Amino acid sequence: MVTSRARRGGAPTANERRESMTPTPAEPRSALHPALSARQGFALLEESEAARNLMRDSIRAIRDMRHVRTDGDTVFSLGSIGTEKTMKVMLGCKAVEDEDSWPTNDQLRRWGHDIEKLNALMLAAISDGMERSGAPGDSARLGERITASKVIPLVFAVFARYGKSGRFHHLNILATDEPGELDQPSEYWDRVELHVRETRPEFQEIPFGDDRAFNSYQERLRGFIANELDAWWFCVHRLGVQGCFGELGKMIGREIWESGRPEPSAVRYRAT
Repeated sequence: MVTSRARRGGAPTANERRESMTPTPAEPRSALHPALSARQGFALLEESEAARNLMRDSIRAIRDMRHVRTDGDTVFSLGSIGTEKTMKVMLGCKAVEDEDSWPTNDQLRRWGHDIEKLNALMLAAISDGMERSGAPGDSARLGERITASKVIPLVFAVFARYGKSGRFHHLNILATDEPGELDQPSEYWDRVELHVRETRPEFQEIPFGDDRAFNSYQERLRGFIANELDAWWFCVHRLGVQGCFGELGKMIGREIWESGRPEPSAVRYRAT
C-alpha cells in the first residue's frame, strides 16, 4: 500500500510496517479437491450438472425424433454440447490427477469443440486410467463396451460436424453462394441409421407401405441409437466413479449421471 508519507519520501510509520507484514488470507480451497479454489469447485459442479441435463435431454430427443428435418437440430445441438461438456469435465478431472491443476484456457482451446478429437482423448484417458481403477474387472468391461460400439463413433461424427460448423451449414452457403465443403449434419445422421439397418437383423426389413408399422419401426430404430448414447454416458459415469479419471473424477463421475436413473440395458450386451 502506498501511503501519503511514502509518496513524500518519509519513513513508514509503525502501523504501516505492521500492515505490510500482515499475510494475505489464503484463497478458500474447494472441498472437491485441494487443487481447485472454492470458485472453481462451484463452477465444476455447475458444469457437471449442465452435462447431466444435456445428456439426459439429448437421449430423450433422439427417442422422440420423428423427422430429421424438423427434430434434427434439437438432437444435434443438445448432443454436441452435452457430450463435449461430459468429455471436458472428465478430462479435466484427469488433468487435476496428473498435473494438480485444472486445464488452462489455452489447453481447453487446443482441445477445441471437435467431438471426435475429444473422444480420442477420452479413449486414451480411459486406457491410462485402468491401472488406478478400484474395480479393474468392471472397468475393463465398461471400457470394452465403449470401444466395441460401432454406432457411437458415427453419432459422434454427427455431433462433431454440427459442433464445428454444421450448425451454420446453410448460413455459410447463403454468405458464399457456394456449396458446402462438407455434407450437412442430417446426412451424417442418415449414415448412423443406415449402419444400424445394415448390421442389426431386427432392422433390416423396413415396412414400407404401412404408415403405422413404419412409424413404429422408426421409433424402435431411434430408440436403439438413443440406447447406445445412454450406454456410453453410463460407462463414462461408472469409469469415473471407479477412479479411472482420478480422485476428483470419482466425485464428478457421480455428478454427471442422473440420480436414480437405471443402468441401461444396452450395457449388458456387446455392441455391433
